[in-house]
Order: sequence, then structure tokens, then C-alpha cells
Amino acid sequence: MTQKESSPRPLTLTVLDTYAFENLLKRVARSFQLSLRILPAQLRPALSLAYMLARASDTIADASSSPDFQRLALLRGLPDLYPEKSPDLGLVGSERELLQILPRLLEALKTLPERDEIIAQWRIILQGQIFDVERFAAPAAEMPAAPLTPEELEEYTYLVAGSVGEFWTRLCFKHVPDYSTKPLEEMLPLARRFGQALQLVNILRDRRSDAETGRIYIPDERFYVEMQHVTELLQSAAEYTAAIKPRALRASCALPLDLANQTLTLVAQHPLGIGVKVPRYKVWWAFVKAFWP
Repeated sequence: MTQKESSPRPLTLTVLDTYAFENLLKRVARSFQLSLRILPAQLRPALSLAYMLARASDTIADASSSPDFQRLALLRGLPDLYPEKSPDLGLVGSERELLQILPRLLEALKTLPERDEIIAQWRIILQGQIFDVERFAAPAAEMPAAPLTPEELEEYTYLVAGSVGEFWTRLCFKHVPDYSTKPLEEMLPLARRFGQALQLVNILRDRRSDAETGRIYIPDERFYVEMQHVTELLQSAAEYTAAIKPRALRASCALPLDLANQTLTLVAQHPLGIGVKVPRYKVWWAFVKAFWP
């Protein structure tokens, strides 16, 4: 009996899921990778890859040392077109590594059953990232762009984060029996506000460093208004988390909710944006607490 010649191993997410890939995920996702680690097996591949793809395009959008036209061309080409050899955007470290493996991530995406859902969601996120680059384009160096209006901020946080909450929720309802005590139509608005809350906390945390690069999402006169707004959004996030039945999935939402509340407390204590970082030991303590009822 002769052994058949083995065919080349197809590129799948499993192939990508090497130590190097996991290590890169930890570095680019930071605290969020803890939530990814505790997801059920049936959700982890799709959500991990979806996160890495969105993080890669976000890295392109944030590469301010590169010309706007170059970043916009790359973002507009995704997810259909991307050079096999990632262009040099002046990035270093984990961000450079992430863009170097983006062609492999795009190949891995083709192997997932959720491919179409991930692509549809990524297109929404890309809309927000393209808006961000266009809104704060290079000419702002001579004449700074006006801060986002409340309406623009609402739309932007929906595109890059609120829609992600909806995507997460639809995927969980699809793959996890008895996911929530609430029906899908009640969880989706809460999920949208959850995502927007997390994004708004990040914007409040980084508003000084963003302003130094000409990107003013929240002007000083709206600081306390948005602080109140994000507090209300986080209440919806807490309601969403409390409705989740499976313990691991509830923990995966309880962790970012806890860290967001801690970050917001630091922002309130340091409104100038100095020293706003949750210590590592508190991140791990939040991870442990996430599993408590």
C-alpha cells in the first residue's frame, strides 16, 4: 500500500495560532486579550481574528507619520486588496509585526464559517477609521481641524465600537444556546451603548495625547458633559453584562466593564490626562473578580 503524497497544509486560523501569533495578540490587545482568552471555543477563533483585523486597520489609520493619501488608499482597499508585502509606514515593534502578518490574517479569514459576517462588520469599522483620517487630515497642521460635534462623536463611536458590540451579540446568540435572560432585540441597543462606552472612555483617557497630534474628539468645554454621558452608557453596559447567562461569557464582558470604570475614575482624578493608566495588578484583580457572581 503506497502512501498518497500529502497536499500542502491549508492556511487556517489554527495554523496562525502559533506561539508567535498568541504573543503578538497579547501585546496588541493588552487587557482585551484576557477577555478573548476566556471565550468559549466556538467563539474564540472568529472574535480573535475579527479583533486582529480591526486592530490592524486601526494601526494603519493611526500611522500619522505616513501621508494621509497612503493610509487612506490602504484602508479603502481593505478587505479586498492589500499588498503581499506590507508597506513601510514608519512603525516599529508589535504594530509593525501586526501589519506584516495582515496578508496571512486575510488568508485565514477565508477559512472561517463566519467570514461574511466578519467582513461586513469590518467594513463598518473601516468607515469610522477612514472618517477619522479624513476628518483630521494633514492640512490641520497649519489650521487645526475643529473638534468633533456631538453628532459626529456619536456616529464615530458607533462605527468603530458600538457596531462591534452588536456584532459580538449576534455571534453569541447564534452560537451559544440560552445566551441571555433578555431577547436579542433588547440586548442589541445595550450592546451598542456598551461598545460606545468603551470607546468614549478611551477617548477621554487619551484626549491630551490626541490633541497634540491635532485630533480633538472632545473639546475642554464638553469634558464634563461627556463624562456624564459615558457614565450613563456604562450603566447600559452593566445591564447587558448582568443579563448574560454563561459564566465565561459574562466574565468576558465584566472585565472590560470593570476596567472602563476604573479608567474613568482615574480620568476624573486627572482631567488633564496625566497618569491615567490602570496598574497591572488591578487589571489581574479585575480578571479574577470577573468570574464572581
